[in-house]
Amino acid sequence: MLKLKLPMLSVIVVSSVLLIACSEEKSKSGESPGTTTVTNHTVQHVEDSKSTPPVIDRDYDFTYLEELSKEKRDLYEEFLSNENINSLKTFTPEEMVLIMMNLILEHNFEKLYAITYNNNELPDKQTFIDEYINYLLDEQIQDYLIYRYYNDISLDKETSTESIAIVQLDIIFGSSHYRKIFALLKEDGMWKVDLYNYIKEKKAKSEEK
Repeated sequence: MLKLKLPMLSVIVVSSVLLIACSEEKSKSGESPGTTTVTNHTVQHVEDSKSTPPVIDRDYDFTYLEELSKEKRDLYEEFLSNENINSLKTFTPEEMVLIMMNLILEHNFEKLYAITYNNNELPDKQTFIDEYINYLLDEQIQDYLIYRYYNDISLDKETSTESIAIVQLDIIFGSSHYRKIFALLKEDGMWKVDLYNYIKEKKAKSEEK
């Protein structure tokens, strides 16, 4: 799902439920958990399809920004108001995932466009927004609602490099463990999320039907 030219690198998430440059891992206590392998060429995931997703409580008042420091929240608000992407240059990969999730809830598609990895492949803003709404929005809203209960967000140091970061979002419901893996790439001195390659993949699958 990801493409790098120095060197050429593709990050592909293989799962029974594909997610935005990420994969979802579900396992039960006493059972073998899903496995995720990250190499220079792929990110692959095999999950336990028997696990039951958690119940979504839509009335719970929550924002992913709760985990950010006041300084980072101020920088995020600055980014929203002046549209200067440089306000986010000090954000870690984990923090970029958190603000991405907040932008999803707010339906702030223009700002999602701004934090999306480009690599000279992004279409114009309106095309991106139209395709995002058509192929990815519903899925990401569900992700937002489920993972707002997350127990931990962390960087997978074993698979991350100087130019690619693998962020793990973990949630535990009883004996079930859910993990979502996000891949981010460094561009123009800051971390960005790869959304568009996944949109293209979803679009291609839709057109095959």
